[in-house]
Amino acid sequence: MATIGRAIVRVPRRVRKGQAFKVQMVITHPMETGLRKDKKTGKIIPAHYITKVEFLFNGQKVSTIHSGPGISKNPYFAIMMKVGGSGDLVIKYEDNKGGKWDKKVKVNVA
Repeated sequence: MATIGRAIVRVPRRVRKGQAFKVQMVITHPMETGLRKDKKTGKIIPAHYITKVEFLFNGQKVSTIHSGPGISKNPYFAIMMKVGGSGDLVIKYEDNKGGKWDKKVKVNVA
């Protein structure tokens, strides 16, 4: 399995000041519901899923997504946002087992 918590984030290379743009993200995560059984052992696979994703631009919270076990493996998240100037977008995310990660990308305003 790929490393849990690894993220791929896509933002446009350049955006115009005040222009709405899409931030897209895929997180490598098993997203287990806690309801499936291991086919070999017959034991329940413990729940393990992303619980929260926060988007911060230059330290200011833009959006928070609360999620649960009903999302597929390697979940995709996306938001629309506008910014007044260039800066850093930091995305923080965590799971129900205490895993915490973050990903930082630069947003360039033309």
